[in-house]
Amino acid sequence: MSLLLIDMDGTLREPLSGQQYFQHPKDQRIIEGAQIAIRAYKDDWIIAGITNQGGVAAGHKSMQECIQEQQYTLELFPELREIYFCPDFEGKKCFRVTGHNVYNHSKTKWSGQYRKPRSGMLQLAMVRHKYSPQNSLYVGDRPEDEQAAQRAGVPFQWARDWIEQHQEAIVPNLTEV
Repeated sequence: MSLLLIDMDGTLREPLSGQQYFQHPKDQRIIEGAQIAIRAYKDDWIIAGITNQGGVAAGHKSMQECIQEQQYTLELFPELREIYFCPDFEGKKCFRVTGHNVYNHSKTKWSGQYRKPRSGMLQLAMVRHKYSPQNSLYVGDRPEDEQAAQRAGVPFQWARDWIEQHQEAIVPNLTEV
């Protein structure tokens, strides 16, 4: 077993409305190919989402809407065990959403380090699941994701490459037919 840490916005999901930000919790569409890619890990990996949610601090959505958004994502991706999110710009707060509960992890030694490009959410997930950086992988689509992975010592893969790699794995080789 290993630990797959995966960015949410721009990696697994995007606004269904086509807007820059989610307009409501169910304004979500699975990014093409992401479902296939994540399924490749479901049997041998623990899979956790990692997401900055500055829209809460900026007033674009309430904390409750943000929690509902993560819960809906867990319905879209049953392979995800949980989602960690940081709703403030200072990186002091972190919440973990599972299918049925919300846990506040704001009062840990990583308070102030949760918002990517810092690595607090990745560190917390690794400690909670007892995995080292060498037994983990972080997939994301932005430079902040890569920086957070580097700071945590976790191998990083760009979302586009990750999705593409797993599409190729299931497409039959037509020259063999």
